[in-house]
Amino acid sequence: MKSIIAFVSIIVGILIAATSFFFTADESEYVVMTQFGNPIRTIRQAGLHRKLPWQSVNRVDRRMQLYETPLIEYLTSDKKNVVLQAFVCWHVDDPLEFFRAMRTFESANQRLDDLVTASMGAKLGDYEMSNLISINPDEVKISEMEKTIASEINAKTKAGYGIHVSRVGVSRLALPEDNAQSVYKRMEAERSAIANEYRALGHEEADKIKSEADREKSDIIAKAYSEAQIIRGEGDAKAAEIYAKAYSQAPDFFELMRTLEVYKKILNKETIIVMSADSDLLKYLDGTLTAGMKETGAAQ
Repeated sequence: MKSIIAFVSIIVGILIAATSFFFTADESEYVVMTQFGNPIRTIRQAGLHRKLPWQSVNRVDRRMQLYETPLIEYLTSDKKNVVLQAFVCWHVDDPLEFFRAMRTFESANQRLDDLVTASMGAKLGDYEMSNLISINPDEVKISEMEKTIASEINAKTKAGYGIHVSRVGVSRLALPEDNAQSVYKRMEAERSAIANEYRALGHEEADKIKSEADREKSDIIAKAYSEAQIIRGEGDAKAAEIYAKAYSQAPDFFELMRTLEVYKKILNKETIIVMSADSDLLKYLDGTLTAGMKETGAAQ
């Protein structure tokens, strides 16, 4: 029994000695060694490391951190109030400097909150409300503002706190109740202006299409009329040729047919014609034609 107790005591003593002289560092952390509260060296490599019993191990997370500021009301350059919440992506770049200046992540977040709030307020004073909220993407400058703020804050934190700020962004943007209605009306007016512009472009395009259609219609009608006149002229020429041929073969019969056509056009039940008795138009009504045809038959 005494031997077991002695063995256990030896094991415990070895473990205590091991923890006093050795420690492990993880891939996700830095280690800052302190002696009597003062930082003496930084360990960036993961694995097993040695230390002295009176030295302390201070672990610093090296992973990316995310901090969000509370909702804060700011003032734009055109004197409009806006409620904004920002976020900060950061990580420890110099663990020794971070430990000396901040020591804890709570202190680091508080310092970042102060820097972001101050920088955001100053930068928003350079932008109008339309640069934050607009239906026109070209007017919105939030991304530009975020990059400027991140660059300025990173320059301060990297040199003085061992912190690298990789990004500052707007996570939430809202309007105070008294400003909301005026902004909504402005956006409605902007949308209405854009809609009117599209309508005007549509009417202009419709007028162009109609004008083009009218021009094509006029061209088609003119071409058709020209072709019709040509065809009519060809028909008249053909008819004249036929008439001439018929007249040369039987002039008396041709003259009779032409006269009958005239009768058909001018005579009806109520027609009264006054003309001289020797008119050629009446010669087929007083027997001259019959006599002439008889003479022709006798000659044959």
